[in-house]
Amino acid sequence: MENPNLADVFKLVSGAAETRPKAWLRVTGEDAATFLQGQCTQDVHKMKTGEARYAVWLTTKGRVLGESLVLRAANGDWWLWSAHTDGVALKARLEDFIIADDVLVEDLGDGADGWEQVTLAGARAEVWLRAALHGVEPPAEGGWVELRGGVLLAGRRGLARVWDWVRPKAGADASDWAAAELGELSGDALTRARLAAGVPAIPAEFGPTDLPQEAGLETVAISFNKGCYLGQEVMARLHAMGQVRRRLMRATGAGAAPAAGASLLVEASGKRVGEIRAAIHDGHGGWLGLAMVNLLGLDATKCLVLETDTARGVCLEDVS
Repeated sequence: MENPNLADVFKLVSGAAETRPKAWLRVTGEDAATFLQGQCTQDVHKMKTGEARYAVWLTTKGRVLGESLVLRAANGDWWLWSAHTDGVALKARLEDFIIADDVLVEDLGDGADGWEQVTLAGARAEVWLRAALHGVEPPAEGGWVELRGGVLLAGRRGLARVWDWVRPKAGADASDWAAAELGELSGDALTRARLAAGVPAIPAEFGPTDLPQEAGLETVAISFNKGCYLGQEVMARLHAMGQVRRRLMRATGAGAAPAAGASLLVEASGKRVGEIRAAIHDGHGGWLGLAMVNLLGLDATKCLVLETDTARGVCLEDVS
């Protein structure tokens, strides 16, 4: 099967959608920066106001529990945002390690009085944002700006231009974005573009059984120059080794999308070498998704079959 044109996949991500932020935490207190430095994989001590860095949250064995952007505010507060990791779970993870620290973690994305989120994408959204920001460029990956009492950030959602505007529900006026007639942002289009770019939803598609390096996250989420943090010893050891035995790869095939968890086999031998982690229809009669694959079991063609239907071929591609 010929893979869908990825440029076309990204072009289809357009419009606006109002949702509740999956995770929107505020971390405050005199020890907030030092506490976060010891918990996540990024070097937050070097962050400047208006900066946002992508980080993952690990177990002591280096397995992935969650993800978030870490945002530094001008008043010394810190914000944690995620499109996929549950805020309640992330808050509990942080509070488990607060002992004598002057740190307060608040979940402001939870409840009727919390914050809401508007996700915007595409060229028309970009034009509208420039006007709303009075000529200021919408943030690129790694940054955020204030917008009408809220925070506008470039979330890690793939190669498409997508922004997430998180703002207090109190006083929010839906008309200030709906009136822009941006159209409805399709959740399927957003997911399709994310999977095409090789970006997993953490922890649903890549989580507690996985190491960051297996999804290439060491290049975007891990600082190897900072001090100790939870899981740091494992990260340093893997960095020194320079390779892992498994890899998250883009998978494509014909027909209906397989279910998550479907096994992948080498056609000639029937040997199981991996599993589908996520898949969605590609809009062209086939599907695309992500698969976790044992690199030692692959042949040069990287073409496998589904265990549930050995007549259906699956093609794999690196996404790093």
